[in-house]
Amino acid sequence: MVHKLFENEKEITASIVTYNSADEIDILMMSIQECTSFEEITIYVIDNASHDETISLIRKKYPWARLIESKENLGFGRGHNLAIKNVQSKYHIIINPDISVPADTIAKAINYMEENPDVAVMTPFVMNEDGTQQFLPKKNPSMKYMVGGMFENRFQFCRKLREEYTLQNANISSPIDVEFCTGAFMVTQTAALHEVGGFDERYFLHFEDADLTRELRRVGRAVYNPNIRVTHKWHRENKKINKSFWTALKSMFIYMRKWSGSNA
Repeated sequence: MVHKLFENEKEITASIVTYNSADEIDILMMSIQECTSFEEITIYVIDNASHDETISLIRKKYPWARLIESKENLGFGRGHNLAIKNVQSKYHIIINPDISVPADTIAKAINYMEENPDVAVMTPFVMNEDGTQQFLPKKNPSMKYMVGGMFENRFQFCRKLREEYTLQNANISSPIDVEFCTGAFMVTQTAALHEVGGFDERYFLHFEDADLTRELRRVGRAVYNPNIRVTHKWHRENKKINKSFWTALKSMFIYMRKWSGSNA
């Protein structure tokens, strides 16, 4: 039996995981509301026990969103799975709360998926707020790329590794197959998500999107489409020796152990 929260869904569903995101999610929700395909989407907001105004903001300004309130901070993947494992849509979109979407982005993304049914997951061109490109990973993570990312501003060879990891020097003007789709904005076939079981819940934060892409590539293609765009208010904090760094390090070891020796 389908839980009441997941009844009467539309063909497109999306999940947004929040944690003290009141200062960011307002922009995202407004941009979704202004999308040309807004009436075709069911939005799930999964809140990871925020202690700011995130929940009250969603309830007050965006009553059309279906709110799932966790009593604890489940992390990124487990939070999304609360929706992913229950949705019955054709397409499911994974969105960060610090994203904003142009009015035609979702419609263009779904049209691309319709025209390419062998694509299990697609990720777009991700922009900074000033319109410049964010060079996010498109190759499978590896230890050399992790080192390159940590020290890219100190050593030239590390900067080159980061450029290689993100295909920064490639002139990409049309969709290409990639190894890694960023979890900031992923458009997926819902059936493919269900087939692989959603996110691996061993990851709290970091690497879960690389892992999911790799799982989805077992059942379909993973594509980067530069003709579809979103804006991302990006915070790269895991270079600092703080809690985020240790969380990222733990996730990296989970990922490396899981995929060691794999050619996928």
